[in-house]
Parts: sequence; structure tokens; C-alpha cells
Amino acid sequence: MFPSEKSVSSLSELAAKCVASHIPFELVEHVYPPVPEQLQLQIAFWSFPDSEDDIRLYSCLANGSADEFQRGEHLFRDRAVKDVLQIGFHLSATVTLTMQRAQYNVAVTFDRQRVSSCNCTCSSSAHWCSHIVAVCLYRIHLPTQVCLRAPVSESLQRLRRDQLQKFAQYLISELPRQVLPTAQRILDELLSAQPNPINTTCGAPDPTAGASAYEYTSWFLDDKTLHNNINKILVKFCVPAPIVFSDVNYLSTSAPPAAAEWSSLLRPLRGREPEGMWNLLSIIREMFKRNDRNAIPLLEIITEEVMACEQIIVWWYSTKSALVAWGGGGGGKHAGGNCAAQHACSSLCDEVVVLWRLAALNPGLAPHERDTLHEQLGAWHMKVLDKVAKSRAHPPHPPARHHSNRSHSHGPYINGISENEVFPGFHPAMEACFLEWDDYQIPGVTYTKELNPLYHSPFTIFRHGDKQNESVHQVGFPSYI
Repeated sequence: MFPSEKSVSSLSELAAKCVASHIPFELVEHVYPPVPEQLQLQIAFWSFPDSEDDIRLYSCLANGSADEFQRGEHLFRDRAVKDVLQIGFHLSATVTLTMQRAQYNVAVTFDRQRVSSCNCTCSSSAHWCSHIVAVCLYRIHLPTQVCLRAPVSESLQRLRRDQLQKFAQYLISELPRQVLPTAQRILDELLSAQPNPINTTCGAPDPTAGASAYEYTSWFLDDKTLHNNINKILVKFCVPAPIVFSDVNYLSTSAPPAAAEWSSLLRPLRGREPEGMWNLLSIIREMFKRNDRNAIPLLEIITEEVMACEQIIVWWYSTKSALVAWGGGGGGKHAGGNCAAQHACSSLCDEVVVLWRLAALNPGLAPHERDTLHEQLGAWHMKVLDKVAKSRAHPPHPPARHHSNRSHSHGPYINGISENEVFPGFHPAMEACFLEWDDYQIPGVTYTKELNPLYHSPFTIFRHGDKQNESVHQVGFPSYI
């Protein structure tokens, strides 16, 4: 039925694999003459991710380390995954822990070789727990041992009226306590003479049938956990901490003050501190290379958390302004234990802007997408200036009287120019939004009005805005099919 590792794939299997990677299953269902059921099963078979690299990536993103992924590997090797069943584009299994005498139910939804949602009955705060990892690894490494069935909607179409009635009654009798109240509510709405969503909508939802024709599927990103983890990293890094020197000879040396200051400044830059944040930024770069639609949402999460930390914003502003005013000697102005952390945070913010500039240079962006991105970047830039102005107007330690002019809204002047004009902020990324590719058209790469977005690899920026307006903010990194 399905090819083994050493067999030569047939043309139909290669076609099914290509369709499973790029085309929504709803379009396959609407093809006439109908696609044979055996070929539909092959499409569903190839729709699950075939590499564990992405599973590892999103598990590490959700949990902050590779520990959960490694636990999932051990569960898979210990054969803790049982009763694996794939119905269409829905994978379910049971993970049994012999030592703890516990059993967890796992459900995974996928489409076009991306896991779009995952759930587990365990108490883990992160969605990508070790049990979900174990089930995904089982499906990747032992695909032929998974029981495969067509989507429920396809099977229901083959039933006669009496068989449909028998199916519904048996389902209710099997799980009366869980199903009966919901079944009665649905019956009341179907039999109601008043218009309601069920009566006025054609068809019915099927969680096993995959994504709709115009839905852009992306890997499941645990936004809430990411926000919490990033916030903890930033807050911890901004807290003053003593500097510990591992070299005991340092105590007997008499280095010039300038040399000691530069050594303090270079230490976090060499180590890329905070390490967790730089790791996330490197992951975003890798996502850009792989056309992963979650690159922009992850970058947005990082930007929002950085913007929420007032100390980082003030440090960024002060460091960049000092570099312009004193030609790179701004460290002496902020002497103290937090001087190294200040410069590390400034470098972190600069890297965030570089990544946004990279996103703005995408040749597949439509003009309205560039305008949307420019508007958001401008809003963040103004937010930085507002936070700095408020911080100077209400400092934590009241300044001396001769420093009171620093609370002015436009900030101090450098050679007759306001600090706000000197501070680069998000301007490099905003300027990249004005770049047009009209004179350098590359088929399949640059934006064209006639391009079918289904055959690109688009991802959405500022996804929370999609609920208000479904027609905006599709940012695509194009790739050939």
C-alpha cells in the first residue's frame, strides 16, 4: 500500500506526496472526477511531517530547552506509545507510563506536513510535552505501523440513512454521559423552526478533514508559554548582579580604568548575553531560510516583550545616543555594575531591528503589506520615544536640580540636534519598507497581482489582526513548487 524505505516510489505516490505538501485537501475533494479513495489515503499518509527536526525545534521553543524532546525520545524507544490511529488529518494515541502507572491521551492535527495543533491530557503547562513528542516520533519513524482511515466525512457519505441513524445511536450509547447533552442540544437546533447557525450553514465541520481551501497552515506555536519564558529571561537579565571573575590573578593586576571598562563591555558581546534571547533570534534566522511562516509571529512576540521592558528601552536609547555624541565612549557616562548589561541589551535590540529589516526586504510582499509593516514599525519606534520621555520625567531616583532639563519631551540636544533625531531605533527597518521590486521582476519570487497565493509559502504578520480583517497582512516568502 505505502512504499518502504528501499522501494522505488510509483508516479501516483510521488504525486500524492507533492499534493500533500502544498495543496489543501479541500481542493482535492472538489476535483471532478473524484479522486479515488486509495489515493486520498496516500495524500493523508504523506501529509504528516517526515522529519523530527521541526518537532525538536517547536518543542524547544515551547519548553525553553531540549529536555522535553529528550524525554519524548525515551518514551518512544521504551515503546510507551500505544493505539496509534490516524483518521484523515487527525492523529490520536495513548502514552502509557509503566513506572508511574499513568496513561495520557494525545491528539495531533496536521496539514501539509505541519502540525497545526496538539493536545495532551497531562498537566504540562506547555503544549509540546514529551508525550506529544513521543507520538510524533512514532508517526515519523514507524508510519506503516499506524492504522490509517479516511476522514470521517468521507466515511459518512458512504452510509445509507439507516446506517447513519444506527451510527448516531451507537455513538450516544457508548458515551452517554459525555455525548448525550451535546447530542440533544444539536438535535434541538436542527429541529428548531428559528434560524440558527447549524440550519443556515451548508455542510458541517470535520476535525479530521484537514484545513480549508484558503487557510494558511503553519506550525503550532505556543504563544503564551513563549511570552512568559521571554519575559522571565529579560527581567532576570536586567536585575543588577555582581560580576564574578574566575581568574584570581585579576585581583593583583592594576589595569588602567579604560581597559577595565572595555573588558567589562566586551564580555557580554562575546558571549551574546542573554543567551536564551540570542538563541531565539538565531532560530528566527533559520526560520527565514526554511520559509517557516512562524518567523514573523515569533519575532513579533520577542519585540513585544522587549518593548514591555522599560529598562531595556531606556538602555537602548541612551547607548545609541551616547555613541553618536561621544564617538563610542558612552560607557563612562553610565559607569556601574549594569554597564555591561546595558550594552548587551542595546546589541539585542539592534539585532531585532536587523531581523525586521530582513523581513521588510522580502520581494514577495504586496504594497499594502509593506504599508502595514511600516505602520507597525513606526508605532514601535514612537513607543520607544514615549517610554524614554516618561522615564526621564519620572526617574526612579530624583535627579539633581541641574539635570531637570532632561525630562523635556524632545530630550537633550547633541550639537544642536535632538537625541530623538539621532536615535536610529526602528528607522533602518522602516526605510527597507520603501524598497520596491517593480524594476526587477523575477517570476515566482517577486510579488505579482496574478499570483495564486496558494502556491506560495505565506505567513501572517500580526496574527491577532486577522480576526478583525481576514484580507490583510499576508507576508509571503515565495518558493517554487
